[in-house]
Amino acid sequence: MVSSPFLLCPNVRVMGDTLRAPCAEPSLTGAQDPLRQWARVRPSHLALEHPSARRSLTYHELDLRASATAEVLSSRGVREGDRVALLARSRVELFELLFACVRLGAAFTPLNWRLAGRELAEIVTHCQPTALVFDQDSDPLAQTIMEALPSLPTLCLDPDRRGGSSDALEPLVDAQVEALEALTPKERASLASHQARPAESIAMILYTSGTTGRPKGVMLPHRQVLWNAINTVYACDLSPEDRALAFLPLFHTGGLNCLATPTLYRGGRVVLMDAFDPAVALDLIESREITAVVAVPAMYQALLDQGLDGRSLKALRTILCGGAPCPEGLLEAWMSRGFHFRQGFGMTEVGPNCFSLPPWRLEDKRGSVGQPVLHCEALIVDSGGRPLGPGEVGELWLGGPILSAGYLMNPDATSASYEGGWLKTGDLARYDEEGFFYVAGRKKEMFISGGENVYPAEIESLLLSAQFIKEASVIGVPDERWGEVGLAVVVLREGVEMTPEELRGWCRSRLAGFKTPKHIRLIDALPRNASGKPLKGQLKELL
Repeated sequence: MVSSPFLLCPNVRVMGDTLRAPCAEPSLTGAQDPLRQWARVRPSHLALEHPSARRSLTYHELDLRASATAEVLSSRGVREGDRVALLARSRVELFELLFACVRLGAAFTPLNWRLAGRELAEIVTHCQPTALVFDQDSDPLAQTIMEALPSLPTLCLDPDRRGGSSDALEPLVDAQVEALEALTPKERASLASHQARPAESIAMILYTSGTTGRPKGVMLPHRQVLWNAINTVYACDLSPEDRALAFLPLFHTGGLNCLATPTLYRGGRVVLMDAFDPAVALDLIESREITAVVAVPAMYQALLDQGLDGRSLKALRTILCGGAPCPEGLLEAWMSRGFHFRQGFGMTEVGPNCFSLPPWRLEDKRGSVGQPVLHCEALIVDSGGRPLGPGEVGELWLGGPILSAGYLMNPDATSASYEGGWLKTGDLARYDEEGFFYVAGRKKEMFISGGENVYPAEIESLLLSAQFIKEASVIGVPDERWGEVGLAVVVLREGVEMTPEELRGWCRSRLAGFKTPKHIRLIDALPRNASGKPLKGQLKELL
């Protein structure tokens, strides 16, 4: 039998020795369209704002343009079950296209514009979209894709684009808006873009960052997007008066689904940035009275370096941090200024918002990602899939209505990661007697030194607690005597002079011998992917 302390974890159910898969929660009969609801209830309320582009859309305008975009796509052959790829920076048209896909029953598939043309061509060849929409900045990358798939229909977001065979989307949408405004409500209701879609139909396909291999297309059903929004609304207490600043890239779930889609679900406002710039971000947080942000630690450090003191940031109440462990010094710097700074954890495959640390537990649960959110289930298992008790490190499994539908056209990867209603995350974690979870690192990153398990995340946490260290990453490398030993890659803060030997001595006074990195390399900056995660594979290749 499973020991009773395991049942202290609130969102886990165990029956005897058998794990019961998370229940599906209340079933949905159709895809939810909060945009249409808010267009009725608060039509003049701002939904989107892009200050640098001098564009904004009310919920009425976004609703109308989403339907118009859906009609344009339908005229180009996009049907229910198809995929529509987008290669563009952050802009209001991204959300027009997203909701257009919702209304057609097509899967919105945003592409990482930071990839090389060859990499993008491989992804597009894999997902086989019915149409590709791109912006002028992405024109060279789009041309590479078109060369690989010459028959793929394409649309450009920018009307002033010169040359090429792609039609401009905006004039087509503008014309369709006029046509829709001329229809009666009854006529408009009969359009394909106004039909309900099954909750299990795929709303989005988001490609993983590829840190553990080739990018995989995660299929997010409407059900997942909806329940993630509900979880986020409850965890962050979102209201229609909230204003979320979006500076994470919107081709990743962190930028798109951590705050943007939940904010729109709740009827709030999403403020867009072209790209992350700490000076511009702070100006917008102040001038737009931003209430919620999500970012990676490196971005919060840049904001801190830019200068928080003397600014009017009193509206900012929800500060979510993910993508990498947060250094203790950075956490303290924000919290000492009165900000509710919360470390979180999530994945494209589930949520992404899976845990929440309430503000009143920030002090006594430092280092925790919190407890599972309302409609998320979590458990810790050993190598045989058996549940573990409080304090025991094992693999984290997640489930519930926020679970994705697997990987697009990749049954092997799906069967390897999904089992009985659970996602086997590949992350090592533990939980305490109160059900607060602590992430120990990736299962594949753990190494064994002299017969002892070593978790890189633990060592990284210690390194990042030092005021003289800006960035740090730890990997296991072969060793003739111990099997494997730690290699710490460290970025020192500006002006700090310290040798690897001195740094190793500092570690040795604070860590067990088998945990102390045998090798330390000092570099100028860690390689990171678009979502801000350190690329440990690249570190191994470089070092």
